Formats: sequence, structure tokens, C-alpha cells
Amino acid sequence: MKKWSKTAGVLFIALCLAACGEADRTPSGVLGKDEMRDILLDMNYADVYAREQVPEGRSPADMNEATRDSAVKTFYAQILMLHNTNRETFMKSWQFYESHPDRLEAIYKEMGEIVKRKREVIDSTDKARMERELRKTGRTRMDSLFWPVPDSLKLNIF
Repeated sequence: MKKWSKTAGVLFIALCLAACGEADRTPSGVLGKDEMRDILLDMNYADVYAREQVPEGRSPADMNEATRDSAVKTFYAQILMLHNTNRETFMKSWQFYESHPDRLEAIYKEMGEIVKRKREVIDSTDKARMERELRKTGRTRMDSLFWPVPDSLKLNIF
């Protein structure tokens, strides 16, 4: 009896270790975390672009929901092609991650960090460009209260 309980204990520990090793793995046919993150990020960009895109000569009020939905569907199909996957694989992966909210939350956190880093780069680039433009015009501030150019401080009396 003692031998049986010792064997059962070893088997239990082995199963626990094997289960821990499988914790971060995804089933076959499901996109990996990084692939899913990249696809969802591109899809979010497509949603924003479709919402803000207005054809020339039209106002945003003229754009109806069906037109936007059609554009988004086209963008989604292109995104899946760019990531070398298909709708079925994406939907299976989405269902998997949706049923594992902790993994989906981790994906969305990574997406937020990526967007934040890109925004910081864009903001710093825009700020540097504005500063260069201000230097060209001789202004020393970016707001509406410009400090005078050093030459303008000289009094020009006849």
C-alpha cells in the first residue's frame, strides 16, 4: 500500500509539472499571442481609418453606416491576407482568446503599450518639426505669444 501511494504521489507531481508547462501554449489551429496582437492592432487601426475617412466632396454626415461597414470588411480581409491567415483561423483564435480573458487582457495591454510608444514617437517628431519651423521664422515659442527676434529689439531711429 505504501508503494502505491508513493507512485501516485510521483504521478501527481509529474502531471502538475506537465500541466504547468502547457499553461502558455495555444492549441493547434489557434494564432499565437503575438500574431493575434498584431492582427487586432491592425484591425483597430482599420476601424479608426474607416470612421474618419471621408471621400472628397462629401461631409462626414453623408457617410452612412453601411458604407463604413463595407469598408471595414474590406480592410479586415486585407489585414488577414497580410498576416497570412484566413477568416476561419482568426475566428477560432478569437473564440479561444475570448474564452481565456486573462490572455486576451494581456494582448490588449501589449496593444496599448505599442500604441503609446508610437504616439510618443509621433509627438516627439511633430514637436521637433515645429521647433525647426519656428527657428526658420525667427520665433522662439510655439504658442501665440511669440517672443521677439533679437534683431527686432534694436531701435531703428532715423
